[in-house]
Amino acid sequence: MDLRHLRYFVAVAEELNFTRAAERLHIAQPPLSRQIQQLEEGLGVQLFERNARPLKLTEAGRFFYAHAQQLLAQAAELESMTRRVGQIERKMSLGFVGSTLYGMLPKIIRRFRTESCCARSG
Repeated sequence: MDLRHLRYFVAVAEELNFTRAAERLHIAQPPLSRQIQQLEEGLGVQLFERNARPLKLTEAGRFFYAHAQQLLAQAAELESMTRRVGQIERKMSLGFVGSTLYGMLPKIIRRFRTESCCARSG
């Protein structure tokens, strides 16, 4: 199972119609149906009552829908946060008084450079 299966399942669960879900996902309906069947086979449960009109979720389908939505939201957040972390620049601005020039300031700068260098390479 991958995120694509979850996205496809959520679209069908929300539309309760394979054709509308396929249009929403910009894919053909037969491949969407196959993907949902593969998902059901992988899980070993039926997620939809197919002989019902309109399409209905089974109890397992309702459970899976709630958790699939959460996983997709977490995946989107993970993607967004990872981009943000990747854009963080490690800069530091300091204000100091002259008397610190010969005291702690050189040690602080050395430590910052060492940690900044190691963080980028690791």
